[in-house]
Amino acid sequence: MPALNILVVEDEFLVAADIEESLISLGYKVQNTVASGPAAIAEVEKNLPDLILMDIILKGEMTGIEAATVIGEKHNVPIIYLTANADFATVEKAKISLPYGYILKPFTEKELQTNIEIARFKFENDLKSRIESDQFNKFFRLNEEKEELLMVDSDKGLEKIHLPDVYYIEQSGENCKAHMRGDNVLIRSTLDEIASHFPADKFVRVSRDHLVNIDKIFIAKFPEIIIADKMSVIIVEKEYKEAFESRMNS
Repeated sequence: MPALNILVVEDEFLVAADIEESLISLGYKVQNTVASGPAAIAEVEKNLPDLILMDIILKGEMTGIEAATVIGEKHNVPIIYLTANADFATVEKAKISLPYGYILKPFTEKELQTNIEIARFKFENDLKSRIESDQFNKFFRLNEEKEELLMVDSDKGLEKIHLPDVYYIEQSGENCKAHMRGDNVLIRSTLDEIASHFPADKFVRVSRDHLVNIDKIFIAKFPEIIIADKMSVIIVEKEYKEAFESRMNS
């Protein structure tokens, strides 16, 4: 399983450095370390992490709880609070933003790792429940505004797909294979089930078995199209020709 990409939000430099060192030694990736709520929100907008370690008391007007609430309104990401304050009032405020953990300072590497792994397990199970519901139809869009990331139920479990890295999606039995810039991803859904979840301005259906990223088409000469880099040849079926040509000429 790929290492988690973690954002650290901590305004004490030495504490932040210790946390970063611990995370790296435990095998995690540190996306960035920021010292304020607004900086945390900006970082999440730029690149969605797999998990956030959020100090509750931060310098400036925005608390970690307030920052977590803002992030949670637009993004689905597990947040673990870090705090030296364990009073009841603080805990009650923290509960409102539905965190996936609460770690008291000072803490050991073992406590940090345990909380992260529990949060990861709980978050993935929460997503599986949502993905399996009729409402999400086995697909969950992570960033509806930017439409950059999708969470899919793959052969490796829940997996994030960066849409610009997708060349084309191909039906493979009862599942689909996403041909990517890097490793291909087997998605546990049919093409009919997932096609509507890909942005229509970027992806076009060219056959019963293929959904293609328009930006990845190298040559289009009906009935064949050639996919850039991969140099795969895909046949455009007649029933999809008109819609395909309309999209290519738009």
